[in-house]
Amino acid sequence: MANYKLLKRLSCIMHLLTHKRGISKTEMLNRLYMDFDIDTTSRTLERDLKNLKDDFGIEMNYSRSIRGYVIEENDEYINRFLKFAEFSSLAEVYDEGFKNYKSFDKYVLKDDSLEFTGLHNMARILKAITLSRKLKFTKENYTNETIKTYTVSPLRLKEYLNRWYLIAVPNGIDEIRSFGLDRITDLQLLDEKATIKDSFEDQIKQYDDVIGLNFNETKKVEKVVLEVDNNQLKYLKSLPLHKSQVCIDGEKGTPSLAIYKVKPNYEFETQILRMGDTVEVIEPLWLRKKIKERLTKTIERYS
Repeated sequence: MANYKLLKRLSCIMHLLTHKRGISKTEMLNRLYMDFDIDTTSRTLERDLKNLKDDFGIEMNYSRSIRGYVIEENDEYINRFLKFAEFSSLAEVYDEGFKNYKSFDKYVLKDDSLEFTGLHNMARILKAITLSRKLKFTKENYTNETIKTYTVSPLRLKEYLNRWYLIAVPNGIDEIRSFGLDRITDLQLLDEKATIKDSFEDQIKQYDDVIGLNFNETKKVEKVVLEVDNNQLKYLKSLPLHKSQVCIDGEKGTPSLAIYKVKPNYEFETQILRMGDTVEVIEPLWLRKKIKERLTKTIERYS
């Protein structure tokens, strides 16, 4: 697995190659030093270019007509690699920080939650996604108190509420599943080619219509209107609950509104509830009734 320094060099090389078509090896070496403070040699640069090709499938060719290197891959594939490098580097920073906690703790204020558990697996998962290779791991089910081994075709990494999830298709089924990285152990990158189908991408698109992970709870996208306090509206503007969010400032006594087009699910309900008395569901009526019932049950607990 590529280490942090190597990934940093590779991502900087990719940045140079994508921003200047036909850049020469000499210019790359100069720009790496001037722009990124990376002092490297021509021999190391050759190894890095070979690494990009062999490990990540990113083809670069020398063009004699323009006397420089050009990338043959499309923008989407390049962006996937850059994301891989970014998250891999982040994972290694935290992993190294936990090994040398005195130094790490001096500069990083870490929450006492488990949100970074499993982060060390992220680099290997992203490499599997990039190279379309299967993964094998053991996963613990907290509810059933069981441990099961899975072999999966990895598709995406998804973040929700400071936790990371692997979106993948287990062997033997045709539906995507989510696996919390904090529950994954004994992760192995297999030589077996991942199974990728168009139907999997269609399933992944369903995440666009929900907050969180559960897209099977409700069938249709609905317009949800929330009346919110002005201060709460500021928080929603700075940290939207969903990409469809539209905020309307209240004027001359009219209420402020936050409007969404989503499939209302349990995760959306919890986001509404956590805002307490600063929010009120206006529509749809069934969701308003459901939130009211949950608040009533909450009050009954304190009676």
